[in-house]
Formats: sequence, C-alpha cells, structure tokens
Amino acid sequence: MIDVAERNFDKEVLECELPVFACFTARWCHSCYPTCLLADELVKEYEDSVKFVRVDIEGSPKASAQYHITVVPTILLFKNSQPVEKLLGFQDIKSLKRLLGDITAKKSGTELKN
Repeated sequence: MIDVAERNFDKEVLECELPVFACFTARWCHSCYPTCLLADELVKEYEDSVKFVRVDIEGSPKASAQYHITVVPTILLFKNSQPVEKLLGFQDIKSLKRLLGDITAKKSGTELKN
C-alpha cells in the first residue's frame, strides 16, 4: 500500500488508470489500523486490477475536504479519477472483498454510492 499525501494525491489517485482503493486514515485513529491491515492483505490478490493507497487526513487536508472525509477510516474507491464507492468506519474482510469485486467487475461508472 502506497502512502499518499497532498503533493502526490493527483498523480497517485486521480491520474491512475486502474481503480484506486484509498484508505483515508489518521495516526490517532484506533479503528483505522485494522481496516488498513486487512486492506494490506488484499494488495497481492488485486495487485493487477486495483491500486491501494493510504491517505493521512492530516497530511492531506485539501483532499479530505474535497471528498468530505468526516469519519476515519473512510474507504473511497476511485475509477476514472472519480469516487464511485464510499465506506465509512471499520470494515471487515468480506465487505472489502465485496467492494473490490464490485469495482473490478464494473466496466464503467462514476456515480458515488454511500
């Protein structure tokens, strides 16, 4: 999983040709660690079809505001530079796999779902 900050957010997330799994976190967030740890386990399984990044909300206030990140962890899935899926709070492995299965199965789409 790649750590992304304000300076490289556009390049690593918005300009990526693959769908991007962005885990918005904070160092002080206790429920962020297990969610991102589960996401780390999925990197190898989806490495050819999804890019995984971790975004610290304190190091990326502009992106956090732009995408209305008010709860951490928040998982945003980007496709074609647009957020298409959003999950709030701790997520288990089944919900993450379901989300990734949905995004890798879709051929197109840019509508954000909550």
